[in-house]
Amino acid sequence: MIKKIVFWSLGIIASLAILFIFYLIFIVKIGPVDTSKKNSIEVSGVIDSLYEGGVKDLVIKLKDDSNIYYINRALENGFDLDDVNTTLLGKEITLWHSKSWNGSDGGHMMQLKHKDSIYFTEWKTPLPSNN
Repeated sequence: MIKKIVFWSLGIIASLAILFIFYLIFIVKIGPVDTSKKNSIEVSGVIDSLYEGGVKDLVIKLKDDSNIYYINRALENGFDLDDVNTTLLGKEITLWHSKSWNGSDGGHMMQLKHKDSIYFTEWKTPLPSNN
C-alpha cells in the first residue's frame, strides 16, 4: 500500500515537473532577449513616470501608452533614479525596444534618446531618430 502511494506521488511530481518545463519553454520562453536592430521597434512619447522595477531595472512609462519599457540593470550600471527623473520626466523621448515573442508591445529597451542625446544604447552604432 505504501509503495503504491510513493509511486503515485512520484508520478504526480514528475508530471508537474514536465508541465513546468514546458511552461517555461513555450510560455515564458527561456533564453536571452534578441537585442538586434532588426528586432527593434521605435516608439516616441512623453515620459509619464520613471521608477525602479525588477532587479535594479529602470522602468519607463509613457503618457497614453499602456506598455511598460525597461532598461535591464540600469540602476546598477550608472543610472541614478533621481537624476533621470530630474532630466527626463515629462520630456519627449524616442526609444527602441525588442519585439516580443508573443506579439505584445513593451519590454526590453535597447536605445533611449532625447533630442540629440543618447542616454542609453546597447548597439555599437546607435539608430537615429526624428526628434
